[in-house]
Amino acid sequence: MDTYLLAFSVNEKYKRKDNNLVRHLDACETMGNATAICSDKTGTLTTNRMTVVQCYFGEKLTQNTDQLPKLKDLNHRIGHRFVHGVAINSSYTSRVIIPDKPGELPQQLGNKTECALLGFVRHLGVNYEDIRERWPQESLVKVFTFNSLRKSMSTVIKNLEPDRPGYTVFTKGASEMVLKK
Repeated sequence: MDTYLLAFSVNEKYKRKDNNLVRHLDACETMGNATAICSDKTGTLTTNRMTVVQCYFGEKLTQNTDQLPKLKDLNHRIGHRFVHGVAINSSYTSRVIIPDKPGELPQQLGNKTECALLGFVRHLGVNYEDIRERWPQESLVKVFTFNSLRKSMSTVIKNLEPDRPGYTVFTKGASEMVLKK
């Protein structure tokens, strides 16, 4: 039994180097016997991060990660609304931290789906933090946070164009729920 635990302890040391934390040594044996692992979000189980891998803008589908557009490639109005919608209509606690060393992955803090979208805004060439500075949380008129019943999140702000009165509403969520609105 002691040899068995020693082997798992040594194995756990190597797993920690790979950012794989094992809290209970008996879990190693259990997971070693697993034949299937189910997860509802691809990638979050293994890396605890999500990224945008395809997009659809202005009737153009991009499915190759290497060919994702930049903001200059998009219709100005569509791109402008999109980056503002992502920056404003997400929890301000969700953030993407750019690494100090080249080649390292950005750190995702908060909701991983929101972080993926914020990372995509950065890929487009826009600093979402600049948008949030212009529209601080206190200036938001109303926020309808995501919940499992609504399956969407909406944020109401005073109109993006200062010379036009009224409001702008940004909504994201499950397509079947958003399209009903």
